[in-house]
Amino acid sequence: MTALSMTSLSLRLLRLGGPRAWTTAGLVGAGVAVASALLAVALGALHGLDSREARTGWRTPAAAAPGEPVIAQVRTRVDHAAGKPITQVDVVAPGPAAPGPATPGPAVPGATGPGPATPVPSGGTTAPPGLPRLPAPGELWVSPALAALLRELAPDALANRYPGPPTGLIGDAGLRFPDELVVVIGRPAGDPVLTAPGDSRVVPVASFARTTVPAEDEGYRQLTIVAVALVAFPIAGLLGASARLTATRRGERLATLRLLGASTRQITVVAVAETTVIATAAAITGFLLEALVSPLVARIPLAGGGWFAADVRPSVLVSVGAVVAVGLLATASAVGGLRRVVVSPLGVARRQQARGVRLVRLLGVVAALVVFAIGNSALRVVDVEAAGLVMAAVVLALFGAVVLVGPLVVRGVGGWLGRRESVPALLAGRRLQDDPRAAFRPLAGVTLAIFVAGFLAPLSATAWGATQRDDHTLHVRAGTPDQATTLLARAGIGADVRPAAGERSSGVDVRPVDPAELDRARTLLAPLAPGTLVQTDAEASGQNAVLLDDLRRGVLVVLVATFLVAATATGTAAAARVLDHRHTLRLLRLAGTPVRVLEQARMRETAAPLLVNGAIALAFGLLCASPFTAATGVLAPSGLIVLGSVLLAGTAAVLAATAASRPLLRSLTREDQERSL
Repeated sequence: MTALSMTSLSLRLLRLGGPRAWTTAGLVGAGVAVASALLAVALGALHGLDSREARTGWRTPAAAAPGEPVIAQVRTRVDHAAGKPITQVDVVAPGPAAPGPATPGPAVPGATGPGPATPVPSGGTTAPPGLPRLPAPGELWVSPALAALLRELAPDALANRYPGPPTGLIGDAGLRFPDELVVVIGRPAGDPVLTAPGDSRVVPVASFARTTVPAEDEGYRQLTIVAVALVAFPIAGLLGASARLTATRRGERLATLRLLGASTRQITVVAVAETTVIATAAAITGFLLEALVSPLVARIPLAGGGWFAADVRPSVLVSVGAVVAVGLLATASAVGGLRRVVVSPLGVARRQQARGVRLVRLLGVVAALVVFAIGNSALRVVDVEAAGLVMAAVVLALFGAVVLVGPLVVRGVGGWLGRRESVPALLAGRRLQDDPRAAFRPLAGVTLAIFVAGFLAPLSATAWGATQRDDHTLHVRAGTPDQATTLLARAGIGADVRPAAGERSSGVDVRPVDPAELDRARTLLAPLAPGTLVQTDAEASGQNAVLLDDLRRGVLVVLVATFLVAATATGTAAAARVLDHRHTLRLLRLAGTPVRVLEQARMRETAAPLLVNGAIALAFGLLCASPFTAATGVLAPSGLIVLGSVLLAGTAAVLAATAASRPLLRSLTREDQERSL
């Protein structure tokens, strides 16, 4: 028979297999679909960061080389209003500009008049993304969200800080996220913004196409890579486990074909066709599901705001490659289970030769620890651009160690249970020893979730334990207390005004009596220090606060994703394990074993190895986090909450999976169904 005919035979067997075959195929498809959807979300996060950088990289341009003509000088800073950060980009003309035609921008509702015409800078230039041209001196380009805020707030709270009304709106091509507050201000040559003190620097620009990546953006990329690694291994495990669901049933069917004279190539085609078709269809479904829910995913804020929905969708090329990779992984998993069918089909048919595990797996654990030691040393010397990849390699290596040692633990626990006098313990021990790898699959998801919790728990203690800085006292970098008091008194704003204290060598500290007057006071005091921003200590270090918020949110997102993988893997694997052992369970039932005893045995074969594997996974997770924080951080309230929630959720998932498959167990063990054997 040709490969095409064998493929047709495989799909026909699946179609004619009845409800039970469809159920098992549904379990495989559900597992792969959930894993693929989460994989698409992870890939979408990396795609979103690239898209953001492409749209906003011009705000941090590369400096012009010596001798290159400078088209503008750019300084990017963060102002604040209404408790929200406003990215302010000052574009300073390099010198006298030649006259040129004006290009009108989009109308801004509420603007008091048209913006001034824009001269074409000498030498010409390419406009920054989102703008029709390079802003001329006196022009004000704002994002739609900032235009709305300008209409909402009183002029003395925000609009008076700028040289005039908005000229036009910045398009989506120049925004980091839809609700971003951005203003691009054209400044004349010699503007005080060039020499005003502050943390940002003035960059001479020859082309906006050459950009640099800010350190905070690169930090987000590296953290995202680590987060993707934390969920990638559980996702890959779920994909592989889903592809190997009901492996016993499939092996028995293929062994029958082998005994009937089918060649190795033919049974390989049969096995691969069924699994690959189901897995590929499920992977496509998963990616389509992610595309449908991308508007919801886009609402998860990162680095100060959400996303455009298109940002969090992987590109078509990446999606196709991922679907193909899922299909290949499913194929490899199916082929990996054929060795015993090819070598000894009669043994498979008679359920002989239990598949054990070898102590050679411990060499893999040793290798993972070596990778951890090398990675720990590398993190101290590598640049930030490579830190995420190094940490991801360490995470994946220790993940692998947990997976390698898991079946060994199952075998050891099975031997211990087999020596107990209890009948349920004896049955559980025998089943664990019969196939430790298959017995570990229902536990793998929860075990890896515990590893992730062990890694994140001490880190969350750092994120939640950060102290808050003063967010009510404004610092003006110049001026005297008398000047500040006079300006505020004219506007009727009461405030505590003092000379700058602490590390500041000059300026004034102003604390309004009414916190609601903070923005008005900020706007009034700005002329005391031309070109500078008036900020509180909390606002000056606002990027750190945003990063801590994102770390807290990232912990929750990763835990939710990992738990979703764990719950899916546990539920599908538990049901598939019952289906794989239906013959043995029926025989035990016919021998007089009560269903209650069988249920107790299933509970013991789950709880005992999960307890030991969970402890090992927790230890490896704490070890993985040790380069960043002390393991004692897990004892902090936030660390205990993270760890406790995962342990409770994982235990609940295992119990729910066991309970959900109980009706299936009772159905398969009914005595009247033995006639259908």
